[in-house]
Amino acid sequence: MNRTPPEQPDLAAWLRERRRALGLRQDEVARRTVQHGGEGGRLTQPHLSRLERGTRALASLTPARQDALRRALEISASEWVARTGLPLLAPAGGDLLAALELFRVPVRALATAGLPLSEDPSSVIDIELVPAREHRPGMLVLEVQGDSMTEPGGGGIRPGDRIYVDPGDLDLREGRVYVLHVPGLGLTVKRLRRYGEHLWLTSDNPDHPPVRPEEATLVGRVYYHQPRGTRL
Repeated sequence: MNRTPPEQPDLAAWLRERRRALGLRQDEVARRTVQHGGEGGRLTQPHLSRLERGTRALASLTPARQDALRRALEISASEWVARTGLPLLAPAGGDLLAALELFRVPVRALATAGLPLSEDPSSVIDIELVPAREHRPGMLVLEVQGDSMTEPGGGGIRPGDRIYVDPGDLDLREGRVYVLHVPGLGLTVKRLRRYGEHLWLTSDNPDHPPVRPEEATLVGRVYYHQPRGTRL
């Protein structure tokens, strides 16, 4: 008897984290699959649960159900293909090649010292396939190494996550997340908060106290977070 092979753990976790990032329950996603794909795209809550646990493979779904799930989770066509390696259900009257436009962007570690220089090939640790809708000219993709932005309970930006940084967005705004180079601290990711008359660099992890350095170089604003698939 042939059995569907189990899903890769990272792919199952990606589906689960994407649903949670949207604030949806499994039964709500199941209802969305019907809205986007009709009866042919229907995915039940127990079936979705097996996908998120990795005991059922995405490849076992029909193309119609795959497409309905992708739309229910608000995942772009290009990101879906980059993450899953699965073909797409061709959009009616649409340009499939345009939907699959991806940009190859080098990934660099959010290191403890030095600036992320685009001309330094030795600092590249991987390549990120960035969907066209999330790509920005001159963008940086950095892999987070510390837990200063990890929220209580394991949420937020965790070690190993990747952040998209826009070096062209240098306007400081309270509550936004930025990458900065601080003498003595090196390259760091912090949220900007105003306390009284002054702006402070704060962490989402309460174990890390806020800092107000005398000098800092702004690298850019963090506008997207992987693998959560959320804009910041």
